[in-house]
Amino acid sequence: MKIIDSHVHLYPEPDINKEFNISQEPVNTLLFELSQKLKINNIDLAVVYLLDKRILTFNKYKIKIPKNLIISTIVGIQDYTDIVDIRRADKKGIKIIKILPYEQKILRSSYNRVLDLAEFAEEKNMVLTICSTYGSKLLYETNGIELATLIKKKYDIPIILAHGGGPKILDAMSVMLEYDDIFLDLSFSLKFWWDSSIIKDYAFALKKLGSKRCFYGSDYPYVKFDESLYYFNKFIKKYNFSDEAIENILHINFEEFERKYL
Repeated sequence: MKIIDSHVHLYPEPDINKEFNISQEPVNTLLFELSQKLKINNIDLAVVYLLDKRILTFNKYKIKIPKNLIISTIVGIQDYTDIVDIRRADKKGIKIIKILPYEQKILRSSYNRVLDLAEFAEEKNMVLTICSTYGSKLLYETNGIELATLIKKKYDIPIILAHGGGPKILDAMSVMLEYDDIFLDLSFSLKFWWDSSIIKDYAFALKKLGSKRCFYGSDYPYVKFDESLYYFNKFIKKYNFSDEAIENILHINFEEFERKYL
């Protein structure tokens, strides 16, 4: 069965500091190795999120993107380089910009800067991926779903809610029922929340949405490829998802998204 992984990272170990400094690593080698790992794990395509915005000006050598990878990047928000960075991303043909409310410390006082970013992204037909999982010491100070909703009130731009909102999956579902160009990926969350009541909420939300606009994802290397598929298979079996729904989540939904927006 065809599989598209909508959320992976480049560095092969779970090291967030390395990820934010990935431009200091052998990028082409890591891209090639990731591409090979996808093939070994029978994954046809993956979106890889680069968390070092310096990659946009990285001229040490030409970055070679394997055909089974789609590249995304972040932009500076707190250092006020967001518009400069997103212009560079646009010139390089990067269509997906990732926003990380926790790691980038995007508090409500910074929301106006994100709105400026969204305005440019709308103009250039780009996509925003917003990390919407919950946790860290900024649990009550940042909110990816709230930020996505604010953006949608002003701009007609597709948004991916990364990690499905974690324990706020019902919030994510409620917003998606209002806006038909908000999507979510399942990366990280199925394994992390397994055996909790939240998993039942994921099943409810996906079925309420008709299993549309939901993408399979692993969050590799934070969840290994085989682990991610293991928990996905447990999930679909436990909650009796149809074969059609399974194919939608594994690849059809993202294929339609790619044709329309990327």
